[in-house]
Amino acid sequence: MIAIGIDLGTTFSVVAHFDGSAAPRVIAAPDGRATTPSVVYFDNRRITVGSDAGQLGLIEPERVVRGIKRHMGTPFTLAFDGNVYTPETASALILKALVANAANELGCTVDELAAVVTVPAYFGVTEREATAQAVRLAGIELLDLVAEPVAAAAFYGVGRAPAGVVLVFDLGGGTFDTTMLRMSPTGPEVVVTDGAAQLGGLDWTDRLCDLLLEKFAHTVGPETADSAADDSTFLEHIGAAAEKAKITLTNRQAIPVTLEYEDKRAVVEITRAEFEAATVHLVSHCVTVADRTLVTAGRRGCGPLGKILLVGGATRMPMIRSALEAQFGVEVAIFEPDLAVAKGAAMQAHSLTSTTTAADARLVLAAPVRTVLPRALGILLHDSRDPAGDTRIVHHVVQANTGLPIRGARVRFATLLDGQDRIRVEVYEQAGAVASPELRHNRRVLDGELIDVPHLPAGSPIDVEFDIGPDGRITCTAMEPQSGRRLTLESCVEGVIDSVDSERQQTLLAGLQVHL
Repeated sequence: MIAIGIDLGTTFSVVAHFDGSAAPRVIAAPDGRATTPSVVYFDNRRITVGSDAGQLGLIEPERVVRGIKRHMGTPFTLAFDGNVYTPETASALILKALVANAANELGCTVDELAAVVTVPAYFGVTEREATAQAVRLAGIELLDLVAEPVAAAAFYGVGRAPAGVVLVFDLGGGTFDTTMLRMSPTGPEVVVTDGAAQLGGLDWTDRLCDLLLEKFAHTVGPETADSAADDSTFLEHIGAAAEKAKITLTNRQAIPVTLEYEDKRAVVEITRAEFEAATVHLVSHCVTVADRTLVTAGRRGCGPLGKILLVGGATRMPMIRSALEAQFGVEVAIFEPDLAVAKGAAMQAHSLTSTTTAADARLVLAAPVRTVLPRALGILLHDSRDPAGDTRIVHHVVQANTGLPIRGARVRFATLLDGQDRIRVEVYEQAGAVASPELRHNRRVLDGELIDVPHLPAGSPIDVEFDIGPDGRITCTAMEPQSGRRLTLESCVEGVIDSVDSERQQTLLAGLQVHL
């Protein structure tokens, strides 16, 4: 078995390998680049992934898919050439291309590979299971799902650092996480994780697109600009130009951008100052989340912040480092921010498959990182304060950032009606940045019915207990004490689509030719 680490990113993905001797190394794409664009181009049975897919998308934008990670675990679907693809299937196509390239570079077959795949720390149950399903659809043996900041911290060497508190600030292409790590003699421990699943470098690119459109309109006139804004091919080109400008402005104060539409051509200049002014609200949002993370960590007895580690390609933007230094006044470290996650995942993969001694393993990766539950979990209830009994709320049994594993988190509820012989049990997960009992601020992750219970009077007790493993796997048990009847609900890596749909997607994938 050959172990690899995969950073399946929103905008770019990376594969790395570590054999325990030299430093982890990135397995480059066929074009020689360390990162592979997470872009898929659909052409009947032929699927192109990566840089070539992006180029083809400039010609046929309606056949290209970008940023699919933002839809993981949702009902979102794609349709091409009579076939329907889920986000899990589209992600599996990216994974298939990445792993085929890795097998070729490592001189083995795909069947000989096993992978640690990373996910944002703020991914909840549904997104994690969707990612596991994508890995399985791609035909890859999954060793573990590891939080991106934890993998990056392993690569940075946090596990071997002196005692202290470190904030991992992970701003990727489509997601944003902040994770507080507390170092101790027994290894690193995640104290708090926070973030925004719909915030990332794509949002900065979108603002650059807006700036370019405004300047284009000023040059060619609003009528032409309005027509261009409705043209998908022009928008694909302006998106590519904005992404290039974003990267260039990391090292330059200004960049000229050439835009063409029909017979109109304009050369517009974008300055770093304009870019930073247009995205100040995005930076402010990031700082607010980081500050909230520190405050929550302080309430949990965490000591003063010692260092900030920057992870994710979007942290290369100078405005990010400047804002963090100004806000927190501590060292801000950055080194290979777009590769650190994959390299850390490769280290974790090696530690899970290595036959080295325990002493040698500690030199590779310090003690396993103890992590936390990223989102609060609870039970859907009818609000007893509502006389009509129509209002439903979520009572959170386990709070966000509770250390894993969690055993025996128990709470007692009561039946609502006389003579109930069945009880609906619905487990909900916090959906927003802050836990709230309102139903719209939560999402259902598990449900079932406790049946054949005695015909009890209203107000009879029902006990609910949560057990959550170190990997975030949930077991929820509901029991009626008098009869001993119980219902057990479990989250698992079977994924978010059912077995029939999974088989259908596997059949579809088997008939496709996928290449980088």
